Amino acid sequence: MGWLKKIDHEINDNKTLEDRFFSVVVIVGLAIVAVSEIVTMIENIGLIANLGTAMGGILLLIVVYEAYVRKRPDRARILICYAFNCIVIPIAFFSCGGFDSGMPLYMLAGIFTIIPVLKEMHRFICLLVSFTVDIICISIAYFLRQNPYGFIAGKLGLMPELNLKDRYIDIVSSLLIISVYIIVTTALIMDAYQKERTKREELLEKLDDLSKRDELTGLYNRRELFHFLEETPLTDGCHYLCMIDIDHFKNVNDTYGHVFGDLVLRTLGRICNEKIRVGESELAARYGGEEFLIVVKAEQKEQAIERINRVREEFEKNVWESQPELVITFSAGMVDCAAFQTYTEAISQADKLLYKAKENGRNCLEV
Repeated sequence: MGWLKKIDHEINDNKTLEDRFFSVVVIVGLAIVAVSEIVTMIENIGLIANLGTAMGGILLLIVVYEAYVRKRPDRARILICYAFNCIVIPIAFFSCGGFDSGMPLYMLAGIFTIIPVLKEMHRFICLLVSFTVDIICISIAYFLRQNPYGFIAGKLGLMPELNLKDRYIDIVSSLLIISVYIIVTTALIMDAYQKERTKREELLEKLDDLSKRDELTGLYNRRELFHFLEETPLTDGCHYLCMIDIDHFKNVNDTYGHVFGDLVLRTLGRICNEKIRVGESELAARYGGEEFLIVVKAEQKEQAIERINRVREEFEKNVWESQPELVITFSAGMVDCAAFQTYTEAISQADKLLYKAKENGRNCLEV
């Protein structure tokens, strides 16, 4: 089944949705041309009919060469639509019996192929030209049918008379071939479209998440923090807001460098992410610089204090690989949100308590 994997890779490895559609048409088209050539040979309705079908295969190979060897997919897409609708199908139409055969179904398939392969003005123009060519072919066939033994038709071998059995075989086989072509092509196109849509949705979700996150720490950023505070009812008696600031962080940066300082910020962000139940009305965010803001939910104030102190203690105990003797701490101020009318008042009071913690020796939580 390795060839199926190669086909799936070719269809889904293309960059744009139009390129995927084009790959589907080429792959399925090659299979259809091969089957049509076999059916035409079995019917034995003339050399021109066999040559017309063979020409379709040759044109498809040229298209494959243009698209995948010379790397001209746009040119190849235009070539396949015009070549089949304006050259191959008209030749096959006259050499296989005209509208008494199954060729009108191939005309329909040719028109169908244009829609997913071409785009914008190219699609409109090709549809118009192809539709005009089909009408002209049908009109000429009607005229020749009025003179079935005419000199021109007889010499050129056009519009061969098909007996009832040949008509039946031709129409049924054409119906089967074109039905399979349309069904398989549509299924593969829809599959490619669905995969493209899934990728876009995943990308949008990722971009949406990135827009909410602080790039360095992975915590929510200031904008998402305020959105959370505006949308969450914090005055229900269960929410506690805590402002955190890393102690002597400027000295850490000056002494050990900004790369190490970034590591300190990331480490605190990781610990906060592990201890805070984001998605359960809790949030951990980078407020700015070395300041972090945490919103926790607890039934009792003591529970909230315990949780913040766990974060503080784990951060204090962290062993820095490049500086194993170094101990870094943070100070924090926490308030009960139910005591305030707005979250801005709560943040202001938590900030005051934070500075009180620094005045009281740092590495502590003021409530």
